[in-house]
Amino acid sequence: MVAVSELIDLLTEISEDSVSSKNVKLKINHIVAILKTDSDISLKKNKVAHELDDLASGNDIDSFTRTQLLGIVSALENVEE
Repeated sequence: MVAVSELIDLLTEISEDSVSSKNVKLKINHIVAILKTDSDISLKKNKVAHELDDLASGNDIDSFTRTQLLGIVSALENVEE
């Protein structure tokens, strides 16, 4: 099982990477804000998965970052409820 805090750490690491564009950093910060809300975990998982899919399919993202984001989507499925 994966904790939400672990996902937040992984996303923060990506946003702090010098390779990430400003747009990617802003979107990741938005995703982290969703994860930190007090709403239902299944609702958060759906919102975050949608946001990560949109971000990973963007043109302004390098292949390594895209792979990291898709790994986070996979880990999201195993988040403790």
